[in-house]
Amino acid sequence: MKRIFRTAGKIIILLTVTAFLWLAAHLIVQGFGLIWPILLVSYAEQILTLWLVFGLLFVTMFIFSKSARERHHAIWDSLTATIKQMSSGNFTAAASRKMEKIERNHPVTKLADELSTLAAELSEMEKLKQEFISNVSHEIQTPLTSLKGYAHLLKKPDLSYEERGRYLHIIETETERLSKISENLLKLTALERQTEPIQKKPFRIDKQLRRTILTCEPEWSAKQIEFLIDLQESYVYGDEALLSQVWMNLIHNAVKFTGEGGRISVKIADLPGAAAVEIADDGIGMEPEQAERVFERFYKADKARNEGGSGLGLSIAQKIAELHGGSIEVESKRGEGTLFRVILPAEPREKNS
Repeated sequence: MKRIFRTAGKIIILLTVTAFLWLAAHLIVQGFGLIWPILLVSYAEQILTLWLVFGLLFVTMFIFSKSARERHHAIWDSLTATIKQMSSGNFTAAASRKMEKIERNHPVTKLADELSTLAAELSEMEKLKQEFISNVSHEIQTPLTSLKGYAHLLKKPDLSYEERGRYLHIIETETERLSKISENLLKLTALERQTEPIQKKPFRIDKQLRRTILTCEPEWSAKQIEFLIDLQESYVYGDEALLSQVWMNLIHNAVKFTGEGGRISVKIADLPGAAAVEIADDGIGMEPEQAERVFERFYKADKARNEGGSGLGLSIAQKIAELHGGSIEVESKRGEGTLFRVILPAEPREKNS
């Protein structure tokens, strides 16, 4: 319908211009008759008028076509410049803003809009990539610096047996930390690319949670933490090995940031077609702005969270939940504790459905 109206508009404009040029040519011919007192026969007037109409029409079309060519050149030059900037790594280029000044409804302008959207997305990806590289470098550099320093201290011949043992223990701890960072990076990459097959099946999640709590007993019993358990029989549809890692990460975090003699609760709530697992502690908690970023790679909310760990555990937990068509949420308040809620399908479901 728009094309029909556009074509009709062009025809009306062309007829209007032709009529105007015909009138102009007729007046010019009449003017010639006034200047030169000769008698122009009607036939000669018509021929002369017709030639003038064609001449004026040609001049008008030439002017308009030149203007259109300049406009098209400006559009393509802007688009080409944007593509060149993007190919050189400058994703901040925005051709559409330039073209708004030229012609908003031009078909190429729509292409420029799509190109600008792509440039914005690539720019965000480049930013995330640089941030990721920076974070990885920082996380690896810290233990490497520690290893180098303590290895240098071990060269001293006058070290006591106790000092040597303490330095070796630190080196062992930092080595394990480096290994954990590498392992988690590989795990997260495999999950994002889905190179590892997910073996889903129905299983008792309450039993799995009990086993995980018992596995972590040395950690929480050393801090005399009380576990409050409300685990009713509940089935979920998922990969047992992957989900076991989710519970291990969440319980480990809860124990880590809960003080001596604190409390951690683990419970299951049945939802329509799903199960919600809630793991809550009464530890140090987080500010709202920190809770919003807690699932980002390498993000650590405060200095207390910088002790050990790779900052990847919660990112991995979130990715595993998403691959199961579920989700993970966090509620936290500084000084009162943190609650993580994982919602998983109790029956086969398409991812992100």
